[in-house]
Amino acid sequence: MEKINNFLFSGKSCGLKKNGDLDVGLMVSEIPLRVSAVFTRNKIKAAPVIISKKHSKNIIKALIVNSGNANACNGKYGILDAKKVLESVSMETGAAQGNIFICSTGVIGERLNAPLIEKAVPELVKAADKGGFRDFAKSIMTTDTFFKIASKDVVLGGVKHSIIGTAKGSGMIMPNMATMLAFIFSDIPLEKETADEMFKDCVETSFNSITVDGDTSTNDTAAFFYPDAAKHPIKKTDAGYGAVKNALSEVCFELAKMIVKDGEGATKFIKITVMNAYTESGAKKIALTVANSPLFKTMITGEDLNWGRIMAAVGRSSVPLKPEKIDIYINDKLIVQNSAVSKGLSKAEEKTVLSPKEIDFKIDLKCGKKKRSVLTCNLTKKYIDINASYRS
Repeated sequence: MEKINNFLFSGKSCGLKKNGDLDVGLMVSEIPLRVSAVFTRNKIKAAPVIISKKHSKNIIKALIVNSGNANACNGKYGILDAKKVLESVSMETGAAQGNIFICSTGVIGERLNAPLIEKAVPELVKAADKGGFRDFAKSIMTTDTFFKIASKDVVLGGVKHSIIGTAKGSGMIMPNMATMLAFIFSDIPLEKETADEMFKDCVETSFNSITVDGDTSTNDTAAFFYPDAAKHPIKKTDAGYGAVKNALSEVCFELAKMIVKDGEGATKFIKITVMNAYTESGAKKIALTVANSPLFKTMITGEDLNWGRIMAAVGRSSVPLKPEKIDIYINDKLIVQNSAVSKGLSKAEEKTVLSPKEIDFKIDLKCGKKKRSVLTCNLTKKYIDINASYRS
């Protein structure tokens, strides 16, 4: 069972979800924490995002999160309802409202039923313990088909430390900092400036390098909680920095992979690497342009090797390239050479090259030295079914 020093977790059903599933989670810390957080760049932000962005500068004592309702686009009631929830958590835990982090996920544009959460808070606080992480992870799910947990241990000075995390996300996924929430917890004391930079780097190569459907939510939040330490926090210049960053990066990446594999209705997991580009940002832009193309995603579903859809997406990305030099590989088989069909693939191979459940695309621009990868999934009829009746 996932446990970590000084962190207590719980998850309950308060009635926000019609099916009775867990829909509100709590983390209470036995020690003062700091948080490094990255929020949605969507100009329309949910009330909890606005509040938590302010609170992220403070010491953190607790985290309250609900699923089933995003508390977004609710006018003046968004902030008012979020503050009611904060007040109830403050009363039960003794933490000031400014020391509580709050998040929501679910339907946009419906008022949050704050009294349901307020009623559940005393039970959440009473139930919070070191063995409650799975209930917490389950409580943040919406259309997810499984709860997502990743962990990694780090040994520093002969002492074993832990990093554990959970995330939710299945649709409305293209983080730009995916509806995505990610919470990662560590018992390693870190200098906040160091942790902020470290976490942003890890988010960029994990949560910010995935897409399910190209939508960036109003609620996207990724937060990393760790002990506040006046004495001897790990800094960028310390020997243990590299080990901590590698472990944090692994946890973030594993959670990001789970989100893509759980893409709404998805049956295929896809990695797209654009290599030998002029710039890293250009490589990422091309990879995302291909990954978000409905024609590409349905090509994968139909297992129809219509590679011209990839070329068209590369060309419309507006990234500088040499149009006549592009090679495309699928699972290391050369499909396109110098922007024309390769002679190395038989008709029989064409029919099977897209049949695996996991498919690796490499797009070689042959014009620079930079590369980036993104993770995505295919688009099926089930995605339409899920989202055509999401509110019901």
